[in-house]
Amino acid sequence: MEISIYQINMKRDNERVAFLDIESMKELKGYDKPDSSIYDAVYSGEVDCNSLEDVYRMFNINHPSGYRGRSLSVSDIVEVKSAENVVPGFYFCDTVGFQKVEFTPPKMPEKNTMRVLLVEPGKLAKEAYIGTSLEDMQRIVDGDIEQFMPFEDEIAIVCNEEGKMNGMQLNRAVYAEPEKIELTYGELVSQFREAERNGKHISGFIVFTEDSFDKPYPIEARTYVVSSENKAFQPNMGGYSIYGSSLDGTDVCVRLESYMAAEHGGHDGWKIEKCYTQEDTKEMLDIIAGKFFVCSAPCDSEHFKGLSDEQMQKYMKLFRYPEQFFRMNNEIKAVQYNPEKNKENER
Repeated sequence: MEISIYQINMKRDNERVAFLDIESMKELKGYDKPDSSIYDAVYSGEVDCNSLEDVYRMFNINHPSGYRGRSLSVSDIVEVKSAENVVPGFYFCDTVGFQKVEFTPPKMPEKNTMRVLLVEPGKLAKEAYIGTSLEDMQRIVDGDIEQFMPFEDEIAIVCNEEGKMNGMQLNRAVYAEPEKIELTYGELVSQFREAERNGKHISGFIVFTEDSFDKPYPIEARTYVVSSENKAFQPNMGGYSIYGSSLDGTDVCVRLESYMAAEHGGHDGWKIEKCYTQEDTKEMLDIIAGKFFVCSAPCDSEHFKGLSDEQMQKYMKLFRYPEQFFRMNNEIKAVQYNPEKNKENER
């Protein structure tokens, strides 16, 4: 079977239709058909499948090489180009089964390109596909490239190596990553309760083990941010609840205590891999001048690679807004601003 798969890009999903079934799209949003402008092509190729149900299983359990999307889910679209048992066309992954729909597919990225976060002075950061040759990368940064890797992740900032010397416009500051302090769950609970007794609200992170779930999830989907403001940690509360949301935004405001083995979830509940808190120091490490892009730089490869969905989301949050720089008390400070709001004020 030859197929392509299209998924909603969360950054363009202004109507919040990702993961809605087709009837909800019609009733709540008035969509007669899926809006192709918010979809990205994430896969195209031959698969060893005989039905759309086989495709669903493959793209949830055993992702093929070259697949760069999330697990197949409601609101995704499968294009069947050729198959023995399925009529060619576009099929919407619904709550139950698939529905054939009208759809104008977006283009697949060209070969020899990689998916990066493009960051320009005075502009919102954006997802882009760029060529992988040295000449392509030099063209993006307007000169010879320099690799800067200030993060724990295998992520590179690729910029102009003489940006500051050539007087290029200051773009974004790079800050030290928040310090993570690992704790046991018991220690995290103790800190939460102490904070609430003192009238403060703090947050922590709980990471659940991979084998807590019936299918693989990336660590951002298994990590939940939890506030001490929950009833479980406040004194003299009539109820007991722990609400949390996954870091990747796919599981929001979930009542965790009913799932956690350490709480009411029991022996078969979600098991905790680790807990931690973060201290955000906001220490400025450097300022990048001129255009740059963010990509993956695996230690087992001599080449840059494109960003995954999780990496794109993380570094888009970090670099999305441009910054203005000024000096105060012999220190350089930075303030973020939204250039789109400035345009609205000029009208």
